[in-house]
This record gives sequence, C-alpha cells and structure tokens, in this order.
Amino acid sequence: MKRFFFIVIIGFTGCHSLMAQFDSQLSNYWAAINYFNPAYAGQTDNMEMTLISRLQWLGIENAPRTTILTAQMPYQFMGRTHGVGASMYNDRSGLFSVSVFSGQYAWKKKIGKGNFSAGLQVGYINQSFDGTKVEIPKDDYHQESDPAIPTSLISGKTIDASLGFFYSKEKWFAGLSVTHLLAPELVLEENYTSEIPRTYYFTAGYNIQLNNPLLELRPTLLVKTMEMSSLYLEPDSLTEKIEGNMLKAMVRNMQVDVSVRMIYNKQFSAGLSWRKGDALVFMLGGKFKMIEAGYAYDFPTSRIRKESTGSHEVFLRYTMDINLKKGIKNKHKSVRIL
Repeated sequence: MKRFFFIVIIGFTGCHSLMAQFDSQLSNYWAAINYFNPAYAGQTDNMEMTLISRLQWLGIENAPRTTILTAQMPYQFMGRTHGVGASMYNDRSGLFSVSVFSGQYAWKKKIGKGNFSAGLQVGYINQSFDGTKVEIPKDDYHQESDPAIPTSLISGKTIDASLGFFYSKEKWFAGLSVTHLLAPELVLEENYTSEIPRTYYFTAGYNIQLNNPLLELRPTLLVKTMEMSSLYLEPDSLTEKIEGNMLKAMVRNMQVDVSVRMIYNKQFSAGLSWRKGDALVFMLGGKFKMIEAGYAYDFPTSRIRKESTGSHEVFLRYTMDINLKKGIKNKHKSVRIL
C-alpha cells in the first residue's frame, strides 16, 4: 500500500499531465461489445441490456471496482434498420473515481452476404480524486504537506467520443474501434489535469458447429492498444529525490485476450481465456429464457499474484426479441415482461 499511495502522490506532485489506462479491463468482453465499439449497437434482432460487475486484484486494498451497464437495440427509420445504444460506466481505483454516460448510434448496410455497421458514441465523463484520504509517510524523505498535493476532493468533467466499425456474417464477426477519439483532457483543478489517451480495439469471433449438434465452439479475440502514456514531473518537494530535472516515461500498452467457449444446447457454456502477460481466465455461463448470466475468475500469471488471489467478474443480460418486420407490432400480455 505504501507503493500505491506513493505512486498517487508522485502523479500529482508538480504534475503537468498524467496519462494512464482509462477503459476498464473485462474478461467477459464478448458479452458487452458495444461498451468499446458503438457499431455493435443493434447488431442482433433483440433488445439487450447487460450488467457487468468486476472486482479486480482481490487481496489488494483499494484495487479497482468496476460496474458497467450497456443497452442496445435495432430500430426502423425511413425503411432502413439502424442501431441505438447506451453505456454507463463507473470505476473506483484507489482515490480516483470515474463515471461515464454515453449514447450510441449505428448506421447499417448490407454488404455481400454480411452486415456492415459504422457507429458513433458521444458521452460525458466525470472524474474525481479524494485528496482528503492521501497518506504521506512520516519520515525524513517526505513532507507532511505540499502545495502540489491536493488535500480536498477535486473533480473534472469533459465530453468524450468514440468511433467503431463492425462486420458480421453467419459464422463470424470482426470489429475495429477507437475510444476517446479526441483524447480529452480533464481539468480536476487549476494545477491538476488528467489526459485520457485514445485506445484502439480489434475484436473477432467465429462460431464452429461440432459433429454433435448440441455442441458449439466459439473462439474470440480482443486486442487493445493504448496510445503512448506519459508522465511529466518537475523537481519540487517530494520529487527532488528523483534524479534529473524531468522524468518522462513513455510506454505503448497492448493487451491481447484469446478466448474459447464451449456452448451446450445454446444454454450452458464453459471456457478458458488467456490474457498475455496477465492472467488465465476460467468462465462459466448459463441461459434461461430471456436471462443469461456468466462468471469469470482471473488467475493472475504476472508478479501481482504475490499480492492478489485473482479477480472476479459476473455479468447478467436480459434479452427481448423485437420483430421489425413491417406491419407487425410487438405485443405483450403484461408490462411485467418488458
């Protein structure tokens, strides 16, 4: 924990800009594709609402806690099928808290034997830092107070945008997207800013029908690449112990997830996922009528396993069929099933 708070303090001391991974890490990424690719909105003939909750790095105090809610559906307008969606995201990591609310639109077109869509997402970001909980070690190397370290709750707001493309056929799909398209900057207070880097996603999947008609294999891939991250520090108080006038760290962050799930009778699933340099993921799921649920456990393979027992993630999805054929209306006997 001392290391954790030291990193937080160094990030604000004499800080001009701070960039780090912003989007949440997901193991059940295939269950909420429109979270990172707005072109997926309206991809199926259903209205879908998906809730994901993730507890990361159990055993480490103040580790990330994430909640994501997505919704998407197709709709008809002027004789064409479009897609609309929404995404809500909340994450708490240490003394930082982030909330994001976004709306999505997807334009669709039949190309060849498949379906192509281009999607745009516009959202609102609110990030805060609780400086009242900053803990500075009491020793000869630290000052108990420093004007460069916030001691109150500070926050910033900004507008965000994402762009995506998606193509699907009967047995496979592929998508490409970029989140935080404008690389917005959050001004938490006059002296504290947080830069949100662009993040690029490529996802693909294939459905393999096995000889047994009850069994289906679904391999999927997710590649996430974040633009250069940078941390700029100037010598002042705590950072005077750092050699040189300025520290500049630049890293290209790439994450690769390879997953395989076995589906039985289109109701039950089990699978494995490998996240390069990070974790081995075990997945279970089940579907009953309009409700689908799943669980993922991340067994860490990096050095963090010395401090953490792993990560837990669950999702719950509600699906309702929508008939968009002309002249046919959706009829329900009771509003309780809506």
